[in-house]
Amino acid sequence: MLAGPLAAERTTNARGDESINTVKRYTSVDLHVEHYRFEPGKSIVLRFQIKNSGYQTIRIYPFEPAEKTYQFEVLDSRGYELRPMSREESGKDLERKAVVNLSGQHVREIILQPGESFEKTIDLTHFYNFQPGQTYRITGYFFPDARHNVFLRSRDSVELHINDRKSKYLFERPELETEEAGLSPEETVYLFLSAEMRRNWKNYLKYLDLTRYITSYDRFSGRYASAAPPDRRRILQEFARYLTADPTDRLRRFRITGTRKTEVADRAEVTVEALRMSGGYRVAYEYTYTLERSEREGFWKIIHVVARVL
Repeated sequence: MLAGPLAAERTTNARGDESINTVKRYTSVDLHVEHYRFEPGKSIVLRFQIKNSGYQTIRIYPFEPAEKTYQFEVLDSRGYELRPMSREESGKDLERKAVVNLSGQHVREIILQPGESFEKTIDLTHFYNFQPGQTYRITGYFFPDARHNVFLRSRDSVELHINDRKSKYLFERPELETEEAGLSPEETVYLFLSAEMRRNWKNYLKYLDLTRYITSYDRFSGRYASAAPPDRRRILQEFARYLTADPTDRLRRFRITGTRKTEVADRAEVTVEALRMSGGYRVAYEYTYTLERSEREGFWKIIHVVARVL
């Protein structure tokens, strides 16, 4: 009986190459971008990484032009898909000189041993018209062999944000004068967040006025306000342990975007954009820190914070 061998899964085709199903099973696709925020009109370079995650050599036949092999789904913050630009809109000649097969199609062969990978860098601005002020989620689709209607979805999606366009004629005079001695409000917040990134909790706490900063956290503020004086010290200690516990949303990077005086004397507000990682996802926040001049001349303490997701 030949039923058994004929029913077995074929791993090679007539040429001895791995079948497209084997390639699909053992090929992984990942996307990488260097930044989360980009300036309008600037290049957005994405790295499209293809890896052989199996135990056999695989052959990939990407076709030119590249947009036939490397495709994307781009969604805006409302969930609407951003369509690729037409060739006329992009203003680029997408045809390239390459080796062709008997059908006149551009083709080349990439051989990946187990564990090997290759990358294709793509400037997304050549294909999509990204709008200032918008956030986009990008998923990749890789066609390992253009002779087959089979694609591989990237294992993850990447997010990016296009900053608002700034007028080249805009000029803003700094609202705060340079500190003659000690630390400025901006420097205080910079050192505070740097201490968090380095897990230097002793330095982290020294920039806070805990008795007032606690009012920024609903979990503690009510209990602290209604507690008797002997209990407040215990609540403050609990609050300090909460702040210095290993966070699930770790701070990856930040930048200070502005500083301004408030109507209250000896107070300032510092605005920060920060990127945190939580459960494999990147989340961008905007923090507004309120600082008050310390009794120690030339130094500031953080007394309040307001956070929002960007």
